[in-house]
Amino acid sequence: MKIAVYGTLRKGKPLHGYLGDSRFLGEDWIEGYDLYVDALPYTVRGEGKLKVEVYEVDDETFEAIDRMEVNAGYRPVEVDTKFGRAVLWEWAYEPSGEKIESGDFDEVDFKEW
Repeated sequence: MKIAVYGTLRKGKPLHGYLGDSRFLGEDWIEGYDLYVDALPYTVRGEGKLKVEVYEVDDETFEAIDRMEVNAGYRPVEVDTKFGRAVLWEWAYEPSGEKIESGDFDEVDFKEW
């Protein structure tokens, strides 16, 4: 199974350890999503683009990440990437907080929060 991550699960970010031995397929940009930060990063459907890292994960890893994301208020959706269809977790509520115009979480200083 493939997943597309855009925030704290990306390389060098605090939750990247959840990906364990998952296979990194590469980076891509997803059209039609806006990135926001309000304590944590989240994305909602919009007019922008979103930088993601795509991974191939086993069932156990997917279930652990899905449980964490759903419990935090995200919902899984399928998106098209240059590596094929992947699951991305979008925010299930109305956006608030700071919109990151670039769509790239690497441009946010995570230590500020």
